[in-house]
Amino acid sequence: ASVAVAVAVLGAGFANQTEVKAAESRSVSQGSVSLELYDKLSDENDILREKQDEYLTKIDGLDKENKEYASQLAKNQKEREELELEYLRKSDKEYKEHQQYRQEQEER
Repeated sequence: ASVAVAVAVLGAGFANQTEVKAAESRSVSQGSVSLELYDKLSDENDILREKQDEYLTKIDGLDKENKEYASQLAKNQKEREELELEYLRKSDKEYKEHQQYRQEQEER
């Protein structure tokens, strides 16, 4: 009995699926677009694709420019760190020399 119910339910499911597919097919096949509207939409599509290509080209250029700036930024940061280190070394050296000078003055 349960097998018969399962087969009946399964059969009903296939029937519903067939009806939906048939309804979709009819609506697509019955739909019609005028040649004028098709041409208009095709022209708009061409224009939009050209704009898209322009934007993609612009994006590529900006990406390249961004990478160049990032590279320059890294170089600038490295140079700044080296200058800071050099400044600290000189400062430290001058401080030590000054301390030594003061010590020598106190000893006299």
